[in-house]
Amino acid sequence: MKKSITGNKYVLVIGGAGYIGTHVVEQLLIRNYRVRIFDQFVFGLHDISDLLNNPNLDIVRGDISRLNELIKAFKDIQTVVHLAGLVGDPACAIDKEFTIHTNIASTSIIKDVSKTFSISRFIFASSCSVYGSSEKKVNETSKLNPVSLYAKTKIDSENQLLNDHDRNFHPVILRFATAFGHSRRPRFDLITNYFSAQAYNEGIVTVTGSKQWRPFIHARDLALAIVKTIEAPENIVNRQIINVGDERLNATIGDLAQKVITVIPITKNGTKTKIITKIDTGDKRNYFVSFEKIKRVLGFKSTISIEDGIREIYNNFKNGIYPRSFRDPRYINSEMTKLLREEYKSLSKVAKLSK
Repeated sequence: MKKSITGNKYVLVIGGAGYIGTHVVEQLLIRNYRVRIFDQFVFGLHDISDLLNNPNLDIVRGDISRLNELIKAFKDIQTVVHLAGLVGDPACAIDKEFTIHTNIASTSIIKDVSKTFSISRFIFASSCSVYGSSEKKVNETSKLNPVSLYAKTKIDSENQLLNDHDRNFHPVILRFATAFGHSRRPRFDLITNYFSAQAYNEGIVTVTGSKQWRPFIHARDLALAIVKTIEAPENIVNRQIINVGDERLNATIGDLAQKVITVIPITKNGTKTKIITKIDTGDKRNYFVSFEKIKRVLGFKSTISIEDGIREIYNNFKNGIYPRSFRDPRYINSEMTKLLREEYKSLSKVAKLSK
């Protein structure tokens, strides 16, 4: 396969130790790319221990909001994949100031550093949550209707990148469907994974907003889409907004729950799983997404079904891959956000005192 990275240049994966980032790093290394991870490594290097001996992998530890740390990661970079930031509505709702700092201000910093180092290809991870709530099928040209701070920060970051008209800067916006499946850095705050964990461990799947539509995609397929974007000719993807998913994986929350108890009919204790439906929900998101563009432009389609993703989580639980409770803070982005926020507040306080 012809690669778009030449010589000694690296792909910089910002947030490369995260849920999606670890998949991206793995797939790039398989294809013999030189890869550099920039990440805070909140939980250390254990999650990527199997990748550390790869001679094409370089590690730089740091915070995206600290310019002196970020700059260290940009030597010999040809492509930036920006996956860092606070992800998900609950995590972003914890502290508005911290969310804006992490998701919007930091994107601006990364963009400016990329331009300073003359790095033209910039891939930004956005979200289909920007569509919010719609009764019609939505595509990349549809009116945006954000119903959460998370979605609003994604829109602001998209605009920052696309409104920078530097002729040598070539951003690509990838709007991700809702991810599911196993990762080296597991998450159980994602609805498919959460439902699967609930079913296996507790025998119930608690559903609210059963008629709401969501697009789904396995984290490994998200990584595949990023690789395809890196390898695509620049003129095809330059300044494009592309939804990342597959229409075959659009499903209602109720349908998703039914898939889960079909794949996981029996709990770890041998009891039958069941669905508990609640009527009220504060989540107003409802969107059926078109993924025609990514199929046409990148030849992309998903390789992993929702059922296979559920089965993957189920088998991992049975095989003891997840040693902690699925409710452990390590597996929940909003809990990790609280830890990061406290560090941010402490540093901000020190900065004010030093003035």
